Amino acid sequence: MQMARHNLPSRLYILLISWSVFVLLGACAEVPAQKDWIKIGETAREEVVKRYGQPDLVMASEEGEMAIYRPKDPKRPTSQAEIPTMQAGPFGTVTTRMEPVKIGTDYGPQQELRIRYNAQGIVQELIR
Repeated sequence: MQMARHNLPSRLYILLISWSVFVLLGACAEVPAQKDWIKIGETAREEVVKRYGQPDLVMASEEGEMAIYRPKDPKRPTSQAEIPTMQAGPFGTVTTRMEPVKIGTDYGPQQELRIRYNAQGIVQELIR
């Protein structure tokens, strides 16, 4: 019996140490920078638009264009539209109801980001 009692604290210590290691590893995990996925010379405009939505401003030139993304204002609501949806009602009837749908993305750069594209729409430069 004494051996079993002695074993319990050591198992508890091992459990606590294991849990602590996982917590520390999770806390130390590096979150990639928000724009690390954009590769100069590789990423196409379509990929950026798919992820960030349409830019807030585009300046065109002979060499390409500069797209400017501004951080989203959390106080400003995103654009919404409504679409009709049909639902089954009682006794075989159908009811129509308008459902709100968000337009655009809820995510984007957390600070202003300027992306210069070449004439083929490939990222050439990222400017903060």
